[in-house]
Amino acid sequence: MKTTKILTSAIVLSTLGLAAAPAVHAADHTETITSTGKIGFIEDNGTTDPTDPTNPGTPIDPTDPNPGTAGPLSIDYVSNFDFGSDNKISGDDKTYYAKPIEATDNGGNKVQRANYLQVTDKRGSNIGWYLTVKQGAQFNDGKADLDGAKLQMTNQTLNSKNMDLNNPSNIPAIDNATMTMTPGDDIKVLTAGKNQGMGTWTDAFGVYDAAKDTASKAVSLEVPGNSAKNVGSYTTDLTWTLSDVGL
Repeated sequence: MKTTKILTSAIVLSTLGLAAAPAVHAADHTETITSTGKIGFIEDNGTTDPTDPTNPGTPIDPTDPNPGTAGPLSIDYVSNFDFGSDNKISGDDKTYYAKPIEATDNGGNKVQRANYLQVTDKRGSNIGWYLTVKQGAQFNDGKADLDGAKLQMTNQTLNSKNMDLNNPSNIPAIDNATMTMTPGDDIKVLTAGKNQGMGTWTDAFGVYDAAKDTASKAVSLEVPGNSAKNVGSYTTDLTWTLSDVGL
């Protein structure tokens, strides 16, 4: 009798038997570790250079510099007001206007800008600050006062890299739309409340650039016609004071 052994079937059955056996998995294992990021801050007691009031953050070099104060809360710059030295003596009431300042911009170009002041708050406390100004005495030529002369500043224009007109909650308040100076009296200029006025802010009296001019008549000096005027120069000092809120 012929005998035939079919090995193929036996192999197939053996393979099927292996496929049906339960799978064996290695146990899941997870390790974690925590790292730390670190940064610290200290007060910056240095000075802050003048910035362009029409383009905050861009350096500018005024031709008539007025060195600012140092420290984390600082007055960086204030323009000197120049009403000209060639005004003819007159018996009429006259109003004279401070000239725009001359400066060198970041590209080395000679430019003109509105008279302005600049303050910086880099304390990190966000408690705010306030700025005042006082005219020490009447304009005087060393011999006599310019009786009745009245200095006024108006058209304040705030600017800062930190200014967001869509979210103006951080913008300091302008205290007086027109500041009329009386010798010996403090006048409020700006007030930054809590969470306002951080960083560097310029306060220009108008805007003076190629596109528009709202600065030429923003700083004025009214002189009565009946005030005696000697040939020569009259001057006065303005003291600007920046203080912590609550002092």
